[in-house]
Amino acid sequence: MRRRRFRITPELVERIWEEVLERLPADLREAVDNVAVLLEEEPSPAQRTALELPPGENLYGMFEGPTRAERERMLIAWPSRILLFRRPLEADFGHDPFRLRAEIRRTLLHELGHYFGLSEEDLRQLGME
Repeated sequence: MRRRRFRITPELVERIWEEVLERLPADLREAVDNVAVLLEEEPSPAQRTALELPPGENLYGMFEGPTRAERERMLIAWPSRILLFRRPLEADFGHDPFRLRAEIRRTLLHELGHYFGLSEEDLRQLGME
């Protein structure tokens, strides 16, 4: 018997993003007003190359744009955004709606860490790799 696959919709991502924001302290919540969250099918070849991802390695999300500190120093800042990649998330977690939601939430928090200036090493030390 085939297991049911759950699909990620923009509405699901928006609900989880709102849940993540609700749990942030008020001052951090205000600081992410200008961060857009977008759902894309999968990373582009250019994004994979920029991140030096080996073939076959899944990427669930990425942060693009100026960090909060960079934004504060800019006269005009281009948008900051978090991209979630539907196909890799569904491929690895689509069989379990609870794990899928948990991974979307974890990915959003990880990418939000980059917005606040945390490196991959910083996030690893915090247990958010």
